[in-house]
Amino acid sequence: MDDLDDLFAQARAGAMQPSDDLTRRVLADAERLQPKPTAFAPRVTVRQSEGFWAGLSRFFGGGFSLAGIGSAAVLGLFFGFVQPSALMSMTTGMTGADTLDTLELMPGVDALLTEE
Repeated sequence: MDDLDDLFAQARAGAMQPSDDLTRRVLADAERLQPKPTAFAPRVTVRQSEGFWAGLSRFFGGGFSLAGIGSAAVLGLFFGFVQPSALMSMTTGMTGADTLDTLELMPGVDALLTEE
C-alpha cells in the first residue's frame, strides 16, 4: 500500500505542464482553424416600386390568399343580392323566416332588460 501512496503523493507534488512543442502545435492548429476576416462590402439594393396589385397581393400573403379572399367576397355578394331558392329553402328551414330581410341577426337587448 505504501508504494501506491508514494506514487499518488509524487503525482500531486509535481504540477503537470505540457511540453513547449505540444503547446506550440496546439496553438498553431487553433490559429489555422480560426475564421478569417473578410472585407465588408455593403450591399446596395435598389428598391423598385411595385404596382398596386403586387403590393395588395403581398399585403394579403400572396396571390393564392388574395384569390381566395376575392372569391369569398364575390360569393358573399352573390348570395346577398340574388338569394338563390336553395339558399332560401335552407334559411326557411333553419330560422322559420320567409326572407332574409326579416331575419334579425343582431336582436336588441330590450327583451333581456324587462323586469317581470
